[in-house]
Amino acid sequence: MRRLLLLAALLLAACQQPPALQAPVASAVSPAAQLRAEGDALMAGGNYAGAVEKFRQAIDLEPASVPLRFALGSAYSFLDRRLEAITQFRWVMANSQAGTTEHEESRRWLVRVGALADARVAVAKTESTPGEAKRVNPAAQGSIKGQTQWPGVTVAEHRVQIRVSMLGTEDETRSVQRRTELLLGESFEFKDIPEGPYRVVGIHDDRIIWDQRITVKGGKQTDLAWSPAGSSVPVNTFPSARR
Repeated sequence: MRRLLLLAALLLAACQQPPALQAPVASAVSPAAQLRAEGDALMAGGNYAGAVEKFRQAIDLEPASVPLRFALGSAYSFLDRRLEAITQFRWVMANSQAGTTEHEESRRWLVRVGALADARVAVAKTESTPGEAKRVNPAAQGSIKGQTQWPGVTVAEHRVQIRVSMLGTEDETRSVQRRTELLLGESFEFKDIPEGPYRVVGIHDDRIIWDQRITVKGGKQTDLAWSPAGSSVPVNTFPSARR
């Protein structure tokens, strides 16, 4: 009897003890997903610049994520950073299936801003349209000529693709666009440009290497010398030439 009472007391004491602490369960949310959630919250609050930073950090972790690229493009579009938005939405279209939300919304936005055509096709159409030159007084047109260079990077060895986009920034030039592609180390030229303010951007993949605002003057050539000195990226962005 004494043994039964002792056993009962031990069982009762065990039942009254708190449950053993469990090891904390690791969060199932990935760092990229957490950054995406923070970016979405910033977007909802109207802090589009902050959202851009969060989405870019997330893309550094998951560069092939279509939802992240679409989110980044959306944030850029709210900031009226059209070239950056175009880059992201074109990437989404090239890397997603037709019919998905991201693909269709990207397509609609690109169509709306007149940027759906392939860059090289757009250049050919824009620069060969005779009507534009006839509508504008030749004396009120200028040109842009640029040279790209980077220490240690050669055209033959590295073949770093650069996409150059030029967009008008004010009402009188907003409809004027030019685009071309070249290799880092080559030059580019846009002719018959109506005088006025423009933004010229050099992009490698989805990263802006150069971003310059200029004013084209009638009958004048505007020269651009693009090198690391005028770039926002570090000089080691591109590999040096192999020895």
